[in-house]
Amino acid sequence: MLNLQESTLVLAKIRVHHGNAPITDLEARTFHEELCEMTLQEALEAVKRFYAENDTGRWCGSGDINAIVRRLRGKAKPSEAQIARECDARGLEGDAAWLYRRQRMLGRQPEEAARITASSRNPLELEPAKPERRTPVRHFLGAGDLGLGDILSRHAEPHL
Repeated sequence: MLNLQESTLVLAKIRVHHGNAPITDLEARTFHEELCEMTLQEALEAVKRFYAENDTGRWCGSGDINAIVRRLRGKAKPSEAQIARECDARGLEGDAAWLYRRQRMLGRQPEEAARITASSRNPLELEPAKPERRTPVRHFLGAGDLGLGDILSRHAEPHL
């Protein structure tokens, strides 16, 4: 979710802690490619937490940021009991409750999970079959609307 400009901003924040060295294009692109899906706010918070806890002088890398963001997201996930209370409050049961629970465990906020659940169709429900379009049968030899029996009876030779 970060674009190249945003991930370069995160890299610049890291560089502030180590003498503010200039960032090359290759460094910026490599750093951007190594970051997992996250928002700018999550990435900046990860850098802040890394340096708040770092007493070794080690540089914060993309792997550190990814790990901190995963940890923060894990803490933000609701418990099963909390999700059950949310489902009860929204009157969700069965497949709708399952879909809501799944959305919440993926990190979606309650409002977004409820919206997705409300707009989704039941994945186990089949759509009704559409009737086949019948095309009129065209007879050969200029027979028009005659059926096969009419054609055969006219051309049938008597059996001797």
